[in-house]
Amino acid sequence: MIFHRSFIVTLIVLLAASALFCQDIMFPADTGGLWGYIDSTGSMVIKPQYIQVGNFSDGIAFVKKGVLSEEEFTFINAVGYINKKNEFKKISAIFQGLDKGEEFREGRAAVRKRGVGIFSQSRWGFIDTSFNMVIPPAHTRVGNFSEGLAWYEDKETFLFLVISEEYGYIDMQGTVVIKGDFENAGNFSEGLANITVHGKKGFLDKNGEIIIEPVYESVGKFSNGLAPVKLDGKWGFINSKDSLLIPIVYEDVRSFSEGVALVKYSGKWGFINLLGEFIISPQFTQAGNFSEGLAPVLLTDKWGFIDAEGNTVIEPQFDYAYGFRGGFSMVESDKMFGYINHSGQYIWRQYY
Repeated sequence: MIFHRSFIVTLIVLLAASALFCQDIMFPADTGGLWGYIDSTGSMVIKPQYIQVGNFSDGIAFVKKGVLSEEEFTFINAVGYINKKNEFKKISAIFQGLDKGEEFREGRAAVRKRGVGIFSQSRWGFIDTSFNMVIPPAHTRVGNFSEGLAWYEDKETFLFLVISEEYGYIDMQGTVVIKGDFENAGNFSEGLANITVHGKKGFLDKNGEIIIEPVYESVGKFSNGLAPVKLDGKWGFINSKDSLLIPIVYEDVRSFSEGVALVKYSGKWGFINLLGEFIISPQFTQAGNFSEGLAPVLLTDKWGFIDAEGNTVIEPQFDYAYGFRGGFSMVESDKMFGYINHSGQYIWRQYY
């Protein structure tokens, strides 16, 4: 996930949704419009020097070098990846025309070769951790690798007309292993991936067989053996055999995390267990999933954290707070963002 000063709030949200922190991963930190990285003690270990940065994954992070103008426009002069020693590898020079990269997942990172002019589309491929182009840029869009497979979209257009469109899945070498009449595709989780057929969603396995027929309005990923599904405007949970285990009665839900799911009922958010029983009654106007034993919730007009029994363990004091990863949570307050530990203490913060 890429960080840029002009879009800090939006990108922090995306970070919280997708970042895979661990104890030795460094955290992006912004000072004066340039980004660097801090460690788990809050020490700046890579000084601010980049105009865009991503999260470390597989020991590597995507960054963009450049300059900031007085009007806060950015000018990019190098695109590439750094390791934890801050050694920079410029992929835009190695592979002519690459202008964007994603995080490494399972030893692969998606990279984009930009199109030139209205008759040339941008295409995505994958590099490995040695920066070899292992899957040439050939696809209109791709997902990250998950459980050994990544979804792809191939779309051919002429001006504004779509001539053909295809979804499927490729393996780590780029070989197409699943191809079907899909309108959309998602990542694999617990051996199943969601696909869209005729506007409805279902699930297929790694053999490309549809295991759960596309009959749902929307779905979430499988977690703890259950997946959220939507029918007639309401949500419930099914297992991998398409048996409804938790009734379709909720206004909104999230996938299970740490054996607990966030659900919205009668206009408020609460938490249920794998049996569909409320362990924390619906009482919050907004909330996030449990991670590392804590969940961010909106209490009055500020965000704090509760434990699995519903006890407030970090008092509400933030304009927004995000789930814990690797022992730390990103929080935002009073035109400031930073990282806190499980005790609610800042390890680092910066005003903007």
